[in-house]
Amino acid sequence: MDHFKEIYSGYKHRVYFFVAKYLSEEEDIEEIVQDIFMHVWKYLSKTHSPSEIEALIFKSAKQEISNFYRKRKMIFVPLENSPENQDEESSEIEKQLQQEDQLKKIESLLEQVPERSREFFIQNKIQNLSLFTIAQENDISKTAVEKHVNKVLKFLRTNLNFWF
Repeated sequence: MDHFKEIYSGYKHRVYFFVAKYLSEEEDIEEIVQDIFMHVWKYLSKTHSPSEIEALIFKSAKQEISNFYRKRKMIFVPLENSPENQDEESSEIEKQLQQEDQLKKIESLLEQVPERSREFFIQNKIQNLSLFTIAQENDISKTAVEKHVNKVLKFLRTNLNFWF
């Protein structure tokens, strides 16, 4: 019991502020922090070193935050004609337009790479063919196919403003 009190007093503020980065409601934060320390209490006997305890605490924190959002997503049901829903629809349209612009930019960049590399990239990333399958079909090594695909990825990353 004393060991748990020591851990609690040593980590309560760090855990609180860690959770507060992801949640805004005070009640939700306090509930998550309580759940985290309940989890720590439950598994404390299986940990030995201070680094294991810290790993347990913050792994539990990440899991509890994920569980919180997962539960919230299941509970939330948008109203059809609410102003919030209309704002979401307009932002959804904006997102769709941005995605279309990004796709056009990717297509134009793909036209700039060598044809063989482009074909391997499309087969692997868009058609979901494995590197091994592409290599067999083209009578080359898997490593060679991988180099072609990685070359295209590197080219796209350096010429785009977002990451895959």
